[in-house]
Amino acid sequence: MTQKFNKGDQVEWKTGNGTTTGTIETQITKPTEIDGNHVAASENEPRYLVKNDNTGHVTGHKPETLKKITSNTDNSNTDNSNTNNSDREQQIKAFKEVVNMTATELEKWLDTEESQSVGQKEEDGEAIGHKSGKRIIELLRKKKADYTEDDLHQMSRVVSYVRRHSAQKPSGDIENTNWRYSLMNWGNDPLK
Repeated sequence: MTQKFNKGDQVEWKTGNGTTTGTIETQITKPTEIDGNHVAASENEPRYLVKNDNTGHVTGHKPETLKKITSNTDNSNTDNSNTNNSDREQQIKAFKEVVNMTATELEKWLDTEESQSVGQKEEDGEAIGHKSGKRIIELLRKKKADYTEDDLHQMSRVVSYVRRHSAQKPSGDIENTNWRYSLMNWGNDPLK
C-alpha cells in the first residue's frame, strides 16, 4: 500500500550524498513542471512536491521514496511517551555531537567576511547556512527543557546537513576552504 502524506508533514529521503529532509507542500496527480523540471505524476502514480529544508527548492517525489519524520506530537497515545522521549533525547544528542562550536564562537564566526561569503543566498541576500547559524546560537543558549518541536526539527536539519556535507570533504588542506566555512556556519568546525 502506498504511503500517504499530508501538507506540512516532515519527511526525509536518500540522495547521492546521504539523507536530506523537507516538508510536504502538496500531492499532485497530473504531469507538472517545477522550476523547469518535469514531474511525471498521474492519478495512478501520484507524486509529492517537497520543499527541501537545506536548499528551499521544491521537487517531486514518489511516495515510496519518502519516509515521514515522526515527532512527539505525532503520537497522542500516552503509551508511546517513553519512545517519544527517547527520540527527543536522540535528536538532542545527535545535535550536540555535530555542533562542536560554542554559541560565542559561532557568533564571532558569523560576523566574519568568510562566513558571509559562502552558501546559497535567499531573497533577502542572507545565506541559508548563515541564518541556520543564528538559529543554532539560540538553541545552544536555550535550556533543554524549553526545546520546542520546531527546535527539534531545526536540530534534525543541522545534523542532516553536517553529516551530508562532511561526507564531501575535499582533499588537501581544508583550513581556508568554502567547504569548511559552510560547515562552520552550521556550527561544526572540522578542524576542532
